[in-house]
Amino acid sequence: MCSMSRPLVFAHRGASAHRFENTMMAFKEAAHLGADGLEIDVQITSDGLPVVLHDPGLQRVAGRRLSISSVTSNELQQIRIGKRFWRIFMGSRIPTLRETVSFCLLHQLALNIELKETVVENPESLPGILEMASLLDQVHFSSFDYGILQKVKALEPKMETALLLKKRQLAPELLNNFEVDSFHFHKRLWKHPFQEMLTNSGKILRMYGVTGKEVSLQEDGRIAGWITDFPERFAVQKGNIV
Repeated sequence: MCSMSRPLVFAHRGASAHRFENTMMAFKEAAHLGADGLEIDVQITSDGLPVVLHDPGLQRVAGRRLSISSVTSNELQQIRIGKRFWRIFMGSRIPTLRETVSFCLLHQLALNIELKETVVENPESLPGILEMASLLDQVHFSSFDYGILQKVKALEPKMETALLLKKRQLAPELLNNFEVDSFHFHKRLWKHPFQEMLTNSGKILRMYGVTGKEVSLQEDGRIAGWITDFPERFAVQKGNIV
């Protein structure tokens, strides 16, 4: 599996700078470019299937005025996503979580699963999601919703949870009350006084919004993981860092 002696590189929605987000093509490209893991988003269909999709609706990715919670898993298989003028001829299916976990097993990739709105609204879907995720050695759950992460911990205490932080939460009296293992935050928050607060929190720290051009950030040993659209800009350094 991936070495823990350096920050792990998570391809944001797959290699989304090169392939359409959250598709098997994006995941394959991430593996090809040397990513250590994938960062994906999980939503729930009307019949309870966990699928990999960022938005709660299909308008942006498929041009369909439908919510994911109103579509069955069978109906979803007929919908193609991708860039607007390429969907009909070259569009991709929305992957299931099971397919994505299987891909990570095959390619020995870590997995960062962000739990989205429809999972928060349907917490009864969590046991099935956790069962799939438990097949992987390196997996953790992230969310902006602290409540759903608490539910993950209640079901599986050993599972790593990561809170996606908002600026208003960056206060010592708030940070100290979050019972999670990790904090994920945008790179613009890595500044005084937030940098000191995050460092002193004792949590695993992962940064998103990075492009691979932030040389000074990459030299900071306090960051355990990079979440990026450009995994190749980090992965090419593996031989020098491990």
